[in-house]
Amino acid sequence: MPAQHDQQTQVAVVLRTRNRPLLLARALASAAAQTYADYVVIVVNDTGDPGPVDDAVAQVADRALGRFQVVHNTVSRGREAALNIGLEASSSCYVAVLDDDDTWASSFLAQTVDHLERTGDLAVATRSEVIYERIDGETVVTEGRELLASDRNQVTLLETIVRNYTHTGSLVYRRDVLDTIGRYDEALPVLADWDFLLRLLRHGEVGFIDGNPLAFWHRRPASVGDARNSVEGDEHTRWDVLVRDRYLRADLARHEGLGYLLFVSELQDRDARIAQARGAHIAGAVHKIDTELLSMRDTQTSLAAAVHHLHGTQDELLRQLVEMNRNLISQNNRIVAQFALLGERVERLESLLDRRLAGQLR
Repeated sequence: MPAQHDQQTQVAVVLRTRNRPLLLARALASAAAQTYADYVVIVVNDTGDPGPVDDAVAQVADRALGRFQVVHNTVSRGREAALNIGLEASSSCYVAVLDDDDTWASSFLAQTVDHLERTGDLAVATRSEVIYERIDGETVVTEGRELLASDRNQVTLLETIVRNYTHTGSLVYRRDVLDTIGRYDEALPVLADWDFLLRLLRHGEVGFIDGNPLAFWHRRPASVGDARNSVEGDEHTRWDVLVRDRYLRADLARHEGLGYLLFVSELQDRDARIAQARGAHIAGAVHKIDTELLSMRDTQTSLAAAVHHLHGTQDELLRQLVEMNRNLISQNNRIVAQFALLGERVERLESLLDRRLAGQLR
């Protein structure tokens, strides 16, 4: 059993793991590097090989200063039960969750605790960055990075109902909210963090620390087995519908609002039909435009061919004109030469006539 911690501990960090020692070592180093000092880390090993977990914790022991405790589960009750076990094994004012493949900036706890101590928010989340990576032997290779939900700078119930844009590792909340909203739903194999956040937002505000990312969500789309992220499978899509369905049934049981829901669903279906009709109209218009553009391209091609033919004809005419001009010049030169010859003959005849006339006169 883990040791019981002082009630004055400010933050309890629950870190669940299972057979990922390479990634666990990185997460532990991230937790040990926090500039904030008043925290404990409860490592919940959910039926994984205990040796590598103990070795990974021992590697940061000199920096951990006794803050790291390990719980080895001999029987797994699921990922969300592991979180609840970590909560039961700790006591604190605030709670954070760091999965064994994720990391924090060194000021993560300092900034989130400062926010909670200055405000009345039930929880606070930070800007997060998604890091895409792959495991190559004993090396983790980064392949890309992007901000998570870069167009959002607050955490609201309105947006979270549609989709969860808040990474689990970016959230720190007050422990006493657990008395109101309950703990993580162990019946959910995935999306328990979304369900937990929905219940949290139902009862109060969740702050947001914008700016440089303080939480890092590491994803490995190509990985399989223990190294795989749960979000990479299709379970999230299936359980998204089931969670919504469960909440709907609960509301109906309390308020009998089926008529209102049927009315709303009819409006939604009507809007969908209108949108579909408009889409079909737009698609038809686009098809007509495409046909006209194709016809214009054919006409353009024909015109281009005609212009090319005209250019060829023009070149041929120019060649013929040049040849005709050359022939004319040659003929003109011959005519000039003939006129010169005739001129000489005329001059000789005139000379002969002059001589004969002169002889007759004598």
